[in-house]
Order: sequence, then structure tokens, then C-alpha cells
Amino acid sequence: MRIGRLTIAVGLVAVLLGCGSSSEPSVSTYLFFGTATSTTVEASGAWVYLRLVGPDGLIDDAPLYVTRCQLSGPSCEFQINQVAEGRYTVFGLVDLDGDAARADPLPSAGDLFSPARPLTMLSRQQMDFPDNAWHILP
Repeated sequence: MRIGRLTIAVGLVAVLLGCGSSSEPSVSTYLFFGTATSTTVEASGAWVYLRLVGPDGLIDDAPLYVTRCQLSGPSCEFQINQVAEGRYTVFGLVDLDGDAARADPLPSAGDLFSPARPLTMLSRQQMDFPDNAWHILP
């Protein structure tokens, strides 16, 4: 009799614990990282922002991920943890005048920006922004 009740109790606990689980498949996430460098334009102390938007996105699309790093000398290292597997468009900017909004940074006149670069996250990905990746926004 006790074994029967124990079996029912264990079964009931298993059912109750299973009710809270999601049937949606989990999405793999990965690290996105790299180095940003500016040697042609003196930018030490300026913030570099990277915006990840949807595939084929535009620079003013709402960012899905944003990170920043501060140039110490000519370069800085950035990273975004737990970027979901998928396709993105990456834009970079060096905020030379300090007016970019941290949550949704956009370049303004005189800033350095990097045109759209495609990114496919299927594993840990590195993308560097060397000096020749930047253009001055008129």
C-alpha cells in the first residue's frame, strides 16, 4: 500500500514539475568580440559603439545588441556575451564629440563610422575594426 502511494506521489511531483517547462526550443548563444582601432584620427578617450541590428538592417534600425569600449591610446577591446544564433548586420561608430546615446547610439557629423558588415553567429565570432574600417561622417 505504501509503495503504491509513493509511486503516485512521485508521479504527481513529476507531472507538476513538468507543467512549468516550455515547449519552445532553446536558442544557442555565443560570444561576439573584437578590437577597434583608430590611428589616422586621434580618438584616445572616445567611446566606440557597436550596434547589431537584424539581417540587412539599416544603421537607424532598433539595435538588438549594443556594446561599447573606450579607446585607450589607439584601440580598445569589446565583447557582447550571449548573442543568439542567427544573422545580423553590425555598425560601428567612434563618438568623437561625446553625444551618442548609450542605449541607441547613432553617429553625428564628425564621428567615425563603419558601414554595414554582415555577421552570422553560429559559434564564437571575432570581428575587428581596424583603422581602415572607419569613415568620417561629414
